[in-house]
Amino acid sequence: MAPKFPVVITGHSDTMVDERTVGGKGLSLIRLQSAGILVPRFAIIASDIFCSAIGDRMSEIHHYLSHIDYSIRASLQQASSQIASIIRDVILPAPLVQEISAVSSALFESGGDVAVRSSVVGEDSLDHSFAGLMDSYLHVSQENLIDSIKKVWGSAFSERALMYRHRKMIGVNDIITAVILQRMVNSVTAGVLFTRDTESGAVRCVISAGYGLGEGIVANLVETDTYFVDRTTQTISKHVHAKTGHFIRETSSGRGTTLASVPKQRQSQPALTDKQIGKLSKVGLKIEKMFGTPQDIEWTFDDKGVLYILQARPIVGWRELQGPKDVQIWDNSNIVESYPGITLPLTFSIVREGYEHTFRNAAAGLLPTNRRMVHKLSLFKNMIGLLNGRVYYNLLNWYRMLSYLPGFHKRKKAWDQMIGISQKLDVAPGHLSMFDRFISFIVLIWKLLTVRRNAVSFFAMFGPFYQRLRSLNLESMSEFTLLAVYEEIRGAFDRMWHLTLYNDLAAMTFYDWLIKLCTKWKLNGHPNLHNDLLCGEKGVESVEPLRSMIRIANAIDSTPSYKMLFDNVDDSAIWEAIESDNQYSDLKDALHDHLDSYGDRGLEELKLEQPSFRQNPAAVIHLIKTYAQLGISVEAIEIQEKNIRTAAESYVTTTLGSFWKRILFLFILTKTRNAVTNRENMRFARSRLYGILRRLFQRLGTLLVQRGFLDAERDVFYLTVEELFGLLHATTPTLNLRSLVEIRKNEYATFSEQILEERIETQGIPALNDVAKSKVAANGLCELHGIGCSSGSAIGKAKIVEDPTSINGETNYILVAISTDPGWVFLMIASKGLIVEKGSVLSHTAIIGRELGIPTIVGVKNATRLIPDGATITLDGQKGVVRW
Repeated sequence: MAPKFPVVITGHSDTMVDERTVGGKGLSLIRLQSAGILVPRFAIIASDIFCSAIGDRMSEIHHYLSHIDYSIRASLQQASSQIASIIRDVILPAPLVQEISAVSSALFESGGDVAVRSSVVGEDSLDHSFAGLMDSYLHVSQENLIDSIKKVWGSAFSERALMYRHRKMIGVNDIITAVILQRMVNSVTAGVLFTRDTESGAVRCVISAGYGLGEGIVANLVETDTYFVDRTTQTISKHVHAKTGHFIRETSSGRGTTLASVPKQRQSQPALTDKQIGKLSKVGLKIEKMFGTPQDIEWTFDDKGVLYILQARPIVGWRELQGPKDVQIWDNSNIVESYPGITLPLTFSIVREGYEHTFRNAAAGLLPTNRRMVHKLSLFKNMIGLLNGRVYYNLLNWYRMLSYLPGFHKRKKAWDQMIGISQKLDVAPGHLSMFDRFISFIVLIWKLLTVRRNAVSFFAMFGPFYQRLRSLNLESMSEFTLLAVYEEIRGAFDRMWHLTLYNDLAAMTFYDWLIKLCTKWKLNGHPNLHNDLLCGEKGVESVEPLRSMIRIANAIDSTPSYKMLFDNVDDSAIWEAIESDNQYSDLKDALHDHLDSYGDRGLEELKLEQPSFRQNPAAVIHLIKTYAQLGISVEAIEIQEKNIRTAAESYVTTTLGSFWKRILFLFILTKTRNAVTNRENMRFARSRLYGILRRLFQRLGTLLVQRGFLDAERDVFYLTVEELFGLLHATTPTLNLRSLVEIRKNEYATFSEQILEERIETQGIPALNDVAKSKVAANGLCELHGIGCSSGSAIGKAKIVEDPTSINGETNYILVAISTDPGWVFLMIASKGLIVEKGSVLSHTAIIGRELGIPTIVGVKNATRLIPDGATITLDGQKGVVRW
């Protein structure tokens, strides 16, 4: 009697078999079933059967394997093809076919199909996953079973599997494979579960889920949802996407699978319910505990809602993931408004230190029971970075900081909206006790309710401090006196500037709530309502410099001698005439009053290397000349703002019937207006403080030229604060500052020619990554979309502005820019509309656009490179659409 061929059947204890017999995947299934985890019924065709079937032809296979030249793909392809042919031509003995048929018959009961899957020795191990390298066949009928088994055997020698072994230095002379036969489940949803976050290493489950069979999901052939489950609190975060396709059984032939369309009514629905997500994560944690290491698990829910686990394997490289993370994500959304383009080292060194102390102090105030923990967190030192001369948020550190706040995911969503982050990214919440979170929640609510008091406190401290700084004669001070003033400014900054962050927190929260109320109470009959309600707010100091210059322009337009003077094309000559000729004394007084109050304003005013209007008064002359040509008045601007706001308020009053709804809406609206106004005014306070710092360091530059350390006053901007004041403390390692400046000038000259993406991901040392990109070519697009921030439409010629100083008396254009900063308000008023690549609904561009009643769209990606300069464009500030 011929001996039976070795076939392992389900139900065996994992102590009765080893990996060499059933392969890595097969052993994992046996262990899952033994632990009570529900897996579809299966049988395993042992690896010994493969060896018996191949028999003497194994020597041929080894011959082909030994002669592969892995540097030549054709050599690899030829060997793989020859081996596949050998296995395909193998004729299995009749007793073996009968044995397989007997074992598999139960799997085919009631007309079912099976999946035929590989289980190579070494597959699904802690070090080697072989993920997707061997073939699997779904919905295999009984008559096609043997053929499918041989195909799976052959796939162990596929081109991709052999190259994987070569790269991972795994031997090829002992390739043996078992085959799993598993009953097909009527899969409604399927996907993959990771019991740890493989991107960030966070202690949470990550679930990818889609419709139909898992084949399309693991191969990234169909759209999926992503769910994050906090392993401690079971809190669920969802990213639900439209799912248009799914893999199902091929109905025409009854064999294999096919890609089909998902019914429209299901496309936007979540693939999983919260109950299913919770069940999946609990099973995943049980499997992780059983195997003792984080797991990569394939699963499916059938048409009755039953969860089946299809396979589980260790997350390969988890030990490396637990080590120090070297992936960093950089994003310049919002911060590009303050620091557009190249930012020199002095400015960056001050800004970096300011961010560290401001955010650390703010976090300590929000987490009063965890102050010691906050002061130990290193992330505050690296809130921003300098990539090829550009300032970027170190995004993961921002999210890690926010993760300690109660309601992290809601706060994060509002923060993304405030600063204009479009690409989503998740991190695990910071670990705090329930008591700590409760106290933090109470503090947070208090900060939101006292937004007006917070601003009063800030300006009560800032006002007298700034007035005292203004009175200092910095131009006559010595190096050590300048250092003392700088230390005083830094100390005051530490004491008060965290209050601006509490205001930002209130602004993003109340603005988010305002939008939600407009949606919830169906106030969509008035387009862009939430933005129009913020228009015309009194007390926004950012627009006061503009109003001041418009009044001067009106005076010039009504005075013939002034008007004649301003016909001169030379702005510097006009300024010199006003300064020297007594007939212009009233105009001189008005201009000096303006510069005294608003002289710290300027283009790119938060970059110390850029001159303010106080230092370059001819630039003010240039702008006033433009406003005189426009013939606009403060009164006309105010009437336009008032009309937009009144129409919006009337709509709310007549639409919201409930008294209590109107009370709640008014409360949220008032808090939003307060916070948004304070946000602009606090930014203006920062501009004024930077005006003092600009004068301070220019004086220091003059002294260092006199002492022989620098060649020119402006060279001071190529050095850091530590390097400059280190001279006084003898802590600067390099005394040859001239050579250091020269090196940086050459380096920054290269940086200025580059273009960088809004978001950049770096691996390892950021400087070793190629972060520059090539320019985007116009591609025939005639429509772009962004975020509509200020209602109204406009038609005009596009003016692509990269350098704001390039505008020469031009008016009635539609300004198209990568970003704007507060100093651009003088250009905005001369335009018919604003289109900006960067920014958000609460960015300076959006706020000022609303204040001035100028149709505005932000977040229009690649606008400066796709919209032709001079093209006639139509801008819809409500819908956020640009056409040309």
